[in-house]
Amino acid sequence: MFDVMKAFQMNGRNIAVTGATGNLGMHFAEGLAQAGANLPLMDMPGTEEKLNGLKNNFEGNYGIKVSVYALDIGDEENVKLVSEKAEEDLGPVDGLLNVAGINHHGTVFDYSDADLDRLMHINVVGTYSCCKWFGKKMCERKRGSIVNIASMSGYIGNYPPRTMAGYGISKAGVHHLTKCIAAEMGAYNVRVNSISPGFLEKGMSNVKNFMQLTDPGIAEHNLSATPMHRVAKAEELVGAAVYLLSDASSFTTGIDILIDGGYMLW
Repeated sequence: MFDVMKAFQMNGRNIAVTGATGNLGMHFAEGLAQAGANLPLMDMPGTEEKLNGLKNNFEGNYGIKVSVYALDIGDEENVKLVSEKAEEDLGPVDGLLNVAGINHHGTVFDYSDADLDRLMHINVVGTYSCCKWFGKKMCERKRGSIVNIASMSGYIGNYPPRTMAGYGISKAGVHHLTKCIAAEMGAYNVRVNSISPGFLEKGMSNVKNFMQLTDPGIAEHNLSATPMHRVAKAEELVGAAVYLLSDASSFTTGIDILIDGGYMLW
């Protein structure tokens, strides 16, 4: 008989996480640790102390194995090397959670070419490179799951003056690269999906950030436009990642799970 709870377990599997020291990354990583996964954790150079703190925490509290790597995911050669090193350290990587990303607030007139290049290089090219090199090994083994963190902003324009066109463009790119790579890797039994958060208490979509950048009316508008009349806690996204990276979603690929409290209903 099918055991649904067992399908969500990831005991002994290796799930790589980028952007692991950020607010979302830490919550996702801990949820995967609780599900039993070993974790190759990645983040930017300069985050080594935080990465090692997560390693000590997760190994001590959950009895899993953790390896850590500081790299710029916008550098494809580094991504390739880390994908190889992670397998040397922990064994075959069964899943990848691409959380790493950056934001930049401003109108289309405020963005410089350098601003847009940096956003696209990390959010799109970096995500693509991680899918490519970690996914390559999954395809060779004919097993794996990749989850990319996109955004509600990849579907809609943001309500002025809370503008960030470049970010929205980059996350729309994440939506489509997820579909394209899912179509290519499906024949190899590798699933590729995405999760799109709405407004969060902390992090890049923090409503308080918008209040500081513009005015309190922006936060009021965001809440009134959300049927649930609140913003999300990071832990409310974790279940979707566990689902998509586990066997519970074994016939699910090419989709996006939108977690926005109903914001896009109206």
